[in-house]
Amino acid sequence: MDPEVCRKYCLPCRARWLAWLALDTSLVSTATLVVALAAQPVIAPMDGHDVLEALAQTTGSEPIQVILRSKNNGPIAEAFAAKSPGSVLIVTGDLSLDDQGNTAVVFLRSHCDAAADQYLNEVTIVGRLSGECKTAESGKSVARSCAVSRWNGETERTDWFKLRGFGYAKDKLEGAPKGGLVCATGALEQRTNREGQPYTEVKVRALRVHGRGGSGNTRNPAAGTKASGYTHEDFAGGADDMPFHWS
Repeated sequence: MDPEVCRKYCLPCRARWLAWLALDTSLVSTATLVVALAAQPVIAPMDGHDVLEALAQTTGSEPIQVILRSKNNGPIAEAFAAKSPGSVLIVTGDLSLDDQGNTAVVFLRSHCDAAADQYLNEVTIVGRLSGECKTAESGKSVARSCAVSRWNGETERTDWFKLRGFGYAKDKLEGAPKGGLVCATGALEQRTNREGQPYTEVKVRALRVHGRGGSGNTRNPAAGTKASGYTHEDFAGGADDMPFHWS
């Protein structure tokens, strides 16, 4: 059977594929923001390739500095290159951190013009939690680091996002296990460390724990139940079971 057809319609193969994606170390982080450009997009080198890059700030009463990047060709790049300082855009794309780990970077997937009074600050982080949860002096919030790994060719890079939770999100961050696979949604915020240097963190609105720690999850979520014609082993394959030519 054609691998693509098998992946779509064969239940055991699709379940293995989805589980493999969820447990892969190359996780995901995305952002949708309304920003105002602080500079004209220019060509800049990144990992041996040229990209378009521009500094920007989120709209609102507490602006956050972000770096926007896009490929150096194609319709997204052409439209981005035509923008000037002060242009207000709605942008969506992959979220990462700069080399210092302090400034948010959005690699554009799409963008369009926006009005100056519009506001949007929505991010999603899928990654694995660190072992320590630090409580603020006020006791009202906690912060915890979340590792998101990504590949650029043969090079792996890990961004450590700082998640901050209040109320229910605080309880969830405190109770999640070390190495737990989580999906956090929230908003970017900019804070200042003790040395007076700004850094970016994510104010968490919702947190869901998908894995209970470690690099994989072998727990059987359907223990005591039946799916006609299938057993737990049909769904428990790992990356080694995947056809090598699947894309």
